[in-house]
This record gives sequence, structure tokens and C-alpha cells, in this order.
Amino acid sequence: MEKNTYDVIVIGSGPGGGACATLLQKRGIKTLLIEKNSFLGGKMVSIEKDGYAYDLFPHGQVPTRQPVFEIIFQELGVGDEFQPTLLPNDPRDMITICYRRRDWKQFRRVSQPQAMGDSTPFFRLWDIDEAAQQKTLAFMTDVVTMPDDKLADLDNVSMHEFISRYDIPYELYSYMAMHSNASLAEPIDLVAASEQILILKQIMLQGGGGQYKGGFATLANVLIREFEKNGGTLIRNTKVDRIRVEDGAVTGVITPKGTFNAPVVVSSAGLQPTVLKLVGEEHFDRSYVNYVKGLAPGWGFTSVRYFLNKPVMTTGNYVAYSDDSWWNMERFLKVKEGRIPDEVTLFMVNHCFFDPEAAPPGKQILVSGTVCSPNPEAKEIEGLWKRMDEHMVQLFPEIWEVTERREYSGPREISNLTRDSVLPGYGGECVGLGQVVGQCGRMKPNPSAPIRGLYYAGADAGGAGMGTHQAACSGMEVARLVGHYLNKRLKAQ
Repeated sequence: MEKNTYDVIVIGSGPGGGACATLLQKRGIKTLLIEKNSFLGGKMVSIEKDGYAYDLFPHGQVPTRQPVFEIIFQELGVGDEFQPTLLPNDPRDMITICYRRRDWKQFRRVSQPQAMGDSTPFFRLWDIDEAAQQKTLAFMTDVVTMPDDKLADLDNVSMHEFISRYDIPYELYSYMAMHSNASLAEPIDLVAASEQILILKQIMLQGGGGQYKGGFATLANVLIREFEKNGGTLIRNTKVDRIRVEDGAVTGVITPKGTFNAPVVVSSAGLQPTVLKLVGEEHFDRSYVNYVKGLAPGWGFTSVRYFLNKPVMTTGNYVAYSDDSWWNMERFLKVKEGRIPDEVTLFMVNHCFFDPEAAPPGKQILVSGTVCSPNPEAKEIEGLWKRMDEHMVQLFPEIWEVTERREYSGPREISNLTRDSVLPGYGGECVGLGQVVGQCGRMKPNPSAPIRGLYYAGADAGGAGMGTHQAACSGMEVARLVGHYLNKRLKAQ
């Protein structure tokens, strides 16, 4: 019995579960980490294959100055190993933005450094007059200087509603709509203004778009190395079948490799799969089950990876959008009906900009993506892949002409890698749940479940901000909560 008994069992090695397990073990709490895949990192997965090293999906660290991973690495005593490949003050042109206004026939293009302190490139790209520029600056000043208490008041206000309070040029609205799709995989008329403004502030004040040598999985690899170094137990290739509950408290988990016992279970398998499948509805109050079922999923992200036989890309990130390409709920519903738009927004990462060894000599790797339904069975995915390829031909012929092969993935692959689909249309979320009005900030799902000893770590609960940063923030917070719970439990014995 003692051999399979731990203080805490963590399910899933994504940024939330990995951070939580590693911090708990560092703090002297005997922890078991169970990962269903052979690889680590969840959605933060990276691939090393045929001389390439890249993320499966487009990622970008926000903020780049003092992200939560840096804080965690410092506590682990490996702060010198936190080495992002993009510094906030990097002077190079880091991002290329292509934009087409509705009344233009052609896209316009501009490249700029990653810092957003200078709005001139945007004004040049949008071709707006002096009056529109001043309105834009006034809006962005209000955003970047917004105090935390006022930000919290926007948890139940959509970004569309917030922007409607201002007289701003449509070009800025269009950019904000694209940004809600890019940063949160949500529609501008449903994403919480507090959540999007927080990310905008971080980008403008602390930088955005950071990357890591070998991809984001580098972070997961260091975390799990330290986890095992400090005595933690890792089991890979094992899917948890059930979280055991007795008398309103967790007692452990059941897996194909045996039953493991612990008074605390932290699940990074997704809030809905945890409640509805791993634990079971019968252990929760009906009102809580209905609440969990009612949480809105974020959108998915479908990806195309282009392998180039010649280095033609010059900046690190590429974004191509138009007034017609970003999605609000109306446009999203049309796509679900099978009406593929003429234009989609492309988000792309050139890993070789950040890591010269990300591809064999003389080659490059481009990881691109666009928003899509989170439904693993979504019918429109192949149509979006086709449209993404068509845009590459049109907007970046220099890339298309040297593409030697492509790889495709979508919400089905995301669900298979990370969270099970336990409700129709759910499972392939790019980030997770709880980023829309009424479900984030102060109304974010509680990381402490209404069952003693059960916690959720990851983007579904306990964090805020961009995906990987948000999930790791949750993991750090849950590690704190678990420590308090175990101390109280020890005192009561």
C-alpha cells in the first residue's frame, strides 16, 4: 500500500499540471505525476524530427518580461536556465503584419520590432489620418493605464461592448477583433474585456511573442527534470480511468497500471472531463454539474506546418488579416454551417528566427494556424486548411514556392493529445474554458472543487492571460492551495 501512496497525484504534464507537480515536489510534498502520452507538455508539445525542432501549434510568450515560468524556474533554483530566445528590447523587426481594408483590393504589409511603444507602423499599415491616429492613441492610453480595480469591473463586459464606448476608427476595431481571435481564440463580441485588456497591457508594457530554443516543450522538460530530480515519480503512457471519491473526499486514482492513493488529486485534464468523466456526475451537486456543463469552450486552432527547402522568411511572426477575415459569433456560426469564408486570418511562427537550429542548414520551418471550432468532429477543418494554403499562395508566394511538404492538424488532434471530448462539440479547445463574459476574472471557475482534496490546474481555472502563461499561473496557485490544504489536514489529525 505504501508503495502506491502519495501526498498528491497530478494528472497531466501540461503547463498547469507540470508547474503544480514540480513546485509541490520542490516543497517536500510527495507527488506522483501521471501523463497519458509518451511526451510531456500537453498543448505545449514540441517536436524534434528529421533535423527540425518546432511546436505543433503557433505559440507566443506573453509577457516576455517576467513571465510566470521565470518565477517558477527561480524557485526551483534553475533561474539561469530560463533563456527565452527573444528579449523585450530586441531591436530586430520581429513581426510582419499584412492587412486589407474592406475597400482595398490588395493587402498591405509592414514589419516592426516586437515592442508596441511606437504606433507609427500601424498607422502606416492602416492608412488613417491624423484625427483617427489621435483617437487610436487615446484609446490605447486608456487601455495601458487602466488600474486593476477598473479592469476587474470588465469581467462581465465584452470587448465589443467596451470598444463601443469609444469613438475609434474601424481599422482599430478590426485589429482588436483579430487580436481577440489570436490571443484568446475567442470572438470579440463574447471575449471578456478584462481578459483581453490584461493581455494588451502585458504586450505593451512587458513585450510579447517570446519563444524558446527547441520550442515551448523546453519549459516542460526542465520542469519535469527538476520534478524527478527532487524525488517526484513520473508515469508516462498511462491514462487515468477514474478519480476515486469516498465520503466526499478524493482517495486516489485508478489506472491500467494499478490504483494509486493520495488525499489530494490535481487534474490538468480539463475541468469538464474531470467532473463529468474522471470523477462522475453522481459525486457532485446537480447545480454544480449544470454549471460545469454550461461553461463555454474557447475556440480551437487548426494548424498547417510548412517545411521550406530554402530560408526565405525574415521575421519571427507573421499575421495576415482583413476586415472580413476575423470572426465574431455571427461569422463563426456561418462557418459551422459549412460556409467557408473567402479570407481567413493567418497566425504564423518562423522558429528559425528565434532558433537557428530549428531546421537543417539551408531550410526553415513555418508553423501557421487559424481559429476554428473546438469540435473534434468539425466538418469545416479541411475547408479551412484549403483556404490557408490559398492565402499562402496569394500573400506569401516566396514561402509557397519553396515549400517541400506540409503537415495538417486540428481540434481532433488537440483533443487526442490533451482533453477528452465529454460534451458534444467540446474537447479541441486551443486554450480552455472560462475566457468569455461572466466566466473569467472574479467569475473564473474555482480551482478548488466542491470535493475535498480535488483541484483543477490549467487554463480552465485559477489563472488569467495568454494560454501557456495562464495555465502555469494556475499551476502555481493550485500548488499554494494544496500546500494549505495538506497543512490543515495534518493539524486536524
